[in-house]
Amino acid sequence: MLKHLPDSAPASVPLSLGGAGLETLIQPRLSLFWGAHTPTRALLMLVAALAGRGYAPRIYDGGNRFDGYYIARLARRVSARPQELLERIHLSRAFTCFQLAELIENTPADPEPLIVLDLLTTFYDESVPLREVERLLDTSLAHLRQLAVSGPVIIGAREPRAPVRARWSLLERLQIAADAAWMLQPPVEGRNAQLSLF
Repeated sequence: MLKHLPDSAPASVPLSLGGAGLETLIQPRLSLFWGAHTPTRALLMLVAALAGRGYAPRIYDGGNRFDGYYIARLARRVSARPQELLERIHLSRAFTCFQLAELIENTPADPEPLIVLDLLTTFYDESVPLREVERLLDTSLAHLRQLAVSGPVIIGAREPRAPVRARWSLLERLQIAADAAWMLQPPVEGRNAQLSLF
């Protein structure tokens, strides 16, 4: 299932992310949000909404995209007790594909949501041979699919940049592994342009 949504989503995104309501996203399955740019802000809004509803979301950051200040601002909007909301969020960062694969492989099954920010960034690293990257990604996807049996796994990813276009197959593998996928599209130019008075 592939759906399209703009990547400049309004603050209501967590409750209606691309037509997938929050209740849909918290079902045990592997969901993918991808596009030309990493959907970090939309996924962080989702994290705040989940934590605001009492969930303890786990975040794995594969692209150094987690913005603590943004989450803190969202927490103040979502909850009268933002500190409690923030304490429910668990963050782990990985800086190489090896670290991210190990982090995923060692993750215990849990009904709490797992959100992986920018999963493919470390796998796009050309200093690691493509065959090794494909092996690591396949192993990681198998573990993520196992984790999705007991709780929601929500992944954000971006297309490879021009220098690593040879690694498009990685995004295709991720799309095939996902139970549901939404493609983020950039906003249409001029849609939000200010109208002229004259």
